[in-house]
Amino acid sequence: MAYRDDMVKERVAFLSQEPEKLRQVRGSGLYETLQSLGLTHGQYFRALGTTVRDYCAQEFGIDLDRITVDRFFQSDPNAKWLFPDMVRDAVLSGMTRKPVYPGLIIRDERVGSTAFDVPYVREDELEEELRTVVEGAAIPESSIKYGDRVIKLDKKGRGVIASYEVIRRMSVDMLRVHLQRIGERLGRHLDARLAEILVAGDASGSTAPVTLDTAAAGVWAYGDLVKGFLTLTLDHYFTPTHMLANAELCQAILEMEAFKEAALFDFAKTGNLPTPLGTRLVPMAGQPADKLTILDAGYAAQKLTEQDLLVESDKLINQQWDRTYLTVVTDFAIIYEKARVVVRSDWS
Repeated sequence: MAYRDDMVKERVAFLSQEPEKLRQVRGSGLYETLQSLGLTHGQYFRALGTTVRDYCAQEFGIDLDRITVDRFFQSDPNAKWLFPDMVRDAVLSGMTRKPVYPGLIIRDERVGSTAFDVPYVREDELEEELRTVVEGAAIPESSIKYGDRVIKLDKKGRGVIASYEVIRRMSVDMLRVHLQRIGERLGRHLDARLAEILVAGDASGSTAPVTLDTAAAGVWAYGDLVKGFLTLTLDHYFTPTHMLANAELCQAILEMEAFKEAALFDFAKTGNLPTPLGTRLVPMAGQPADKLTILDAGYAAQKLTEQDLLVESDKLINQQWDRTYLTVVTDFAIIYEKARVVVRSDWS
């Protein structure tokens, strides 16, 4: 959600207090204050110049790397109020660490509604070229349009089905490992969603990319990559930064003679993927088969988020784990339609 100006001032005022005064707010009082201001414990810890591990050691005398979940809840009545954000932070860490979508978008923008009107530019080469302008003549214009490309954001989520009896003997640190893995899986689905949108267009229904055919149907050659690269560079005037491909197409690219030269690429030795034509080759979860997406990540798409990761906090505070759900309300939107090109081999 977007924050009102008065709430922003309240957040800044709270986090700007002296550390000694901030530390006086603990337990349920701290939890409720952060909830009302739309803050997280992570932001609170950063304001104190500490981390959740150091805070727990100082305030409750517990070592998060060793203590079990059961002992954590028994350690101090104020400790349990930290638990929902510890779960959330672990899942968020997984959602942003392994998935590749954060490096393929312009930004992640917070929006105030599940329906968002996307500002965009409809480029027209004839209308936007620089011209000699005589006295009194009209100057060519670029128009930023707004209001007729609506993206509707859907809720995406996953349930964690485990009773408290199952996890209570687990260390807090090991539980974080499992939660981080869940976050990675959620992030993988966001990767797949972005791949789909870049190939087919976003939810507004009017942002399909320019699609090129390979020289021979069902076959990939080095010249097909060059054709897509030059189309994006010269025809569309964007800078190719990434090539997205599924596992099968990545294998086909790696087997091209142009990328087997050991002096230029060391994939066989280090596992580092080659950089075709100076771009980064990205094995992309959910990338449609037989299609290569070449894009300028600085212009192609952005992520819209109405609700960050939400956990069912009351359940976690009361040690009720059975069917705890993690949800986000988010989607991707195309900003510049021509900032990506799709090359396909499945034509006939």
